[in-house]
Amino acid sequence: MNLKITKDIKEANLITHASTFHPDDVFSTAFLTKIVSNPVVCRVNYVPDDINKDSIVYDIGFGSFDHHGPDAKWRDEKIKYCSFGLLWETYGREYLKTITEDYEILWQAIDEKLVKQIDGIDNGLFPQVNAPYSLLDLDAIIDLYNKAWDEDVDNDENFLKAVACALDIFDRLIRKELAKIKASKKVNELIDQVEGNILILDEYMPYQEAIFNSVKPKAKEIKVVIFPSNRGGYSIKPMTINEKSKELVCHFDTRFYGLHDEELAQISQIKSARFVHASGFLACTNTLDDAILLAQNAINNNEERK
Repeated sequence: MNLKITKDIKEANLITHASTFHPDDVFSTAFLTKIVSNPVVCRVNYVPDDINKDSIVYDIGFGSFDHHGPDAKWRDEKIKYCSFGLLWETYGREYLKTITEDYEILWQAIDEKLVKQIDGIDNGLFPQVNAPYSLLDLDAIIDLYNKAWDEDVDNDENFLKAVACALDIFDRLIRKELAKIKASKKVNELIDQVEGNILILDEYMPYQEAIFNSVKPKAKEIKVVIFPSNRGGYSIKPMTINEKSKELVCHFDTRFYGLHDEELAQISQIKSARFVHASGFLACTNTLDDAILLAQNAINNNEERK
């Protein structure tokens, strides 16, 4: 990481607030290291008049990249922009143009999967999880880097550690989304080859978004996807009814659920069948021909789901 931190505001070209840090100022700083040459950050309690005129001031000072004033911008009817959202809106596309020609698709993906979450969190809209456990969300993860009450450390140094963490998350998300864009193009080409409601991939790649977003008529026919398993053989996965649902459009014979190897092969009459997951969302065979047979079993299964 090329970021330096200073106590002297006149040395800084990045200025944000001091004290406890949050995902907003941390991810803002991480992103700014991508677009500012030789970034030097200063964390302050107020912004004096004699700062470097080329400095970017954010999350403090009521300027273009602060969201604490009465004229703060809303990104939609529920969420205001935070500083990261404002910086991403202003500089995000130009940065991504240096990475890919698909910068608009990538910008939208990062905005939806990271920036919007931080906008919401920093404006008091926290995720609600209906589960019997606590969620270690992005806000809680970044807060781990703030010094504990009994630690005798400079929190500026902890801020740098938090920025390094945020930078890694940001870079990995970019990498994954670029791979997904590449996969979408490949999957969209293979949709033309769909037969019998089955899409066969020659290697695993993210496929759901591509299928649901495709305008090709055959995309709507796909009920099962087959691809090489990273454990050898072939994986068979029924499609879900939509991108956010876990409900499957078809399902294997429930007698197969949880069975493995010889027992599964005997009951299914599919020689190289290796297993069907206990919840039915995944199956595996040793050969492609048998994978197609197991996929056809799911497609033709009229058994009423329980």
